[in-house]
Amino acid sequence: MCGIFGIIGKYDKTKAKKAYETLSHRGPDSCGVVAKDNLFLGHYRLSIIDPLPEANQPMQIDNTTILMNGEIYNYRELKSKLDTAFKTQSDTEVAVAAFKQWGEKMPKHLRGMYAIAIIEDGLVHLFRDPFGKKPLYYAKMEDSFIFASEIKAILAMYPQIKWSRDSITSYLSYQSTISPNTFFKEIHQLEPGSYLKYDGKEIYVSVDEEDIFTYGSDKLDIDQLEKLLIESIRYRLVSDVTIGALLSGGVDSSLVAALACKLSKDPLPTFTVGYKGFEKYDERKFAEIVANHIGSDHHSFEMGMDDFLESSEELISHMDEPFGDPAAIPLWFLTKKIKEQGVKVILSGDGADELFFGYRPYYEMIDIEKARDLKYKNWLRNYFRSNYSPNREWEWYKRIFDDSILFRSSAELFTDLQQNRLLKQNVKDDQSLLWIEHYAKRSKEVTGPWWYSYIDIKVQLGEVFLKKLDRVSMAHGIEARSPFMDRVLVQKLFSCDPKWRIGEKPKWLLKKVAKRYLPIEIIERKKKGFSYPFIEWLTAAGELDKLKQINAKLKLFDSEALKFMIEKSKKGRFKHHLYAVWFLCRWIEKH
Repeated sequence: MCGIFGIIGKYDKTKAKKAYETLSHRGPDSCGVVAKDNLFLGHYRLSIIDPLPEANQPMQIDNTTILMNGEIYNYRELKSKLDTAFKTQSDTEVAVAAFKQWGEKMPKHLRGMYAIAIIEDGLVHLFRDPFGKKPLYYAKMEDSFIFASEIKAILAMYPQIKWSRDSITSYLSYQSTISPNTFFKEIHQLEPGSYLKYDGKEIYVSVDEEDIFTYGSDKLDIDQLEKLLIESIRYRLVSDVTIGALLSGGVDSSLVAALACKLSKDPLPTFTVGYKGFEKYDERKFAEIVANHIGSDHHSFEMGMDDFLESSEELISHMDEPFGDPAAIPLWFLTKKIKEQGVKVILSGDGADELFFGYRPYYEMIDIEKARDLKYKNWLRNYFRSNYSPNREWEWYKRIFDDSILFRSSAELFTDLQQNRLLKQNVKDDQSLLWIEHYAKRSKEVTGPWWYSYIDIKVQLGEVFLKKLDRVSMAHGIEARSPFMDRVLVQKLFSCDPKWRIGEKPKWLLKKVAKRYLPIEIIERKKKGFSYPFIEWLTAAGELDKLKQINAKLKLFDSEALKFMIEKSKKGRFKHHLYAVWFLCRWIEKH
């Protein structure tokens, strides 16, 4: 797990070194640089597999140089398929051999999370794993091409690049920017599952994901699914350092931890966070029930308001773009504590809700979609257009009557009409669709459960949850692994009948496996969305007053719309919306 950085073309050596050093948090164990005329490559390493110096990067083999951030979990099996004599025990060397044998089709053979840069014969080849677990950004500036694991390295090299107001609608819509866009017009993020080639003049980008996101009619029995999950977790236990697991007490993280405990030789460290003085949000008791049941070495931490404010300041400073998920702050606090325990790798339950339909709105969407079949709906269409409501349900029905795409991912926060009111401008209908239209065009359909799962993996998971997990964990030199996002597991599930996969109850299929490993009280717990007292703490700390002051200077948002959200947040409504606006204003103030 690492940070990678490269410049091809003209560059200033002093600036390049300083830009590269901004990524040091991603790999505290070793670093390496190749500096030549028109070529600067830098790598920071977090040693997880084969920590010997021979496996350090940049790794040069014959005329090929590789920089890799991530892990190839099936590298041992790949060795038997590759006609190469290997000099190290590292997965990086296997990735070089795989590229030499399969070229741009290499990712089809890899099971892992990775951002890979290969320089060979004057060409630059960039690869990003199919689910976007590992980040990769790039820019073409004047006579140079630059790539990096984080935007901050590119900005350090080219400080003249400024953030774009156009990206605010993407952020408000989805809590984040959507690949290939970023908050900076000149900087792009390589879309998950993409391949990029740069020949010194032109950039070529392609996406090949059809073998993963198929549309089939198969079904999996419980034994088959259990076997796939065990295989995925066994791969992610390959490590030369201690592995732990995040444990919230929900089904997803609990099942991952339970299976990992079964497969581990040593007791598995597990970690959870609770909130001082706010028991209604606290799930530590459920995590402890699971920990006692599976026999993990459990660690529980408590976050108070001072911890929240300190962590939020550090997070805002660290993030290269605004980020609207409030869960990033307790994760920041928790990963800092995990680092103090000496654990360098953690397992997470991310991806289960998107694969196994864990969100209740999926079932609402199926029902609302039926309104498309109403023969006489002109009156309803006109009524919705002339009677505005700030609630998202109003937007949902309006989309149906306008024959637009209803579900745009669970990450969707502000609807277009809510943005109209907030931004004091005429945001066009379906503005939020512009950011995801490349996925809609590529998808086999834009209604029903297949689409719900597909777009959530692309947006909710790839642009919010996995982005959060990578930036926060790597800020503390910790590698996070997500077993549910395994290439083979996702392939198998997407080859199943989507109507069968969604069933009539959330996560019915996964819970059948979970019953073999977890207490029934955990499996039958009513799912409640992640929440903690962020609005209470922001209010008590005077941060919402500060928000008004910052907005008065920036003049980004309508003051009455802001006042409306603040008042509603006291009654438990629009809390997430308000947090996202607060984070955006504080981020702009800081950066």
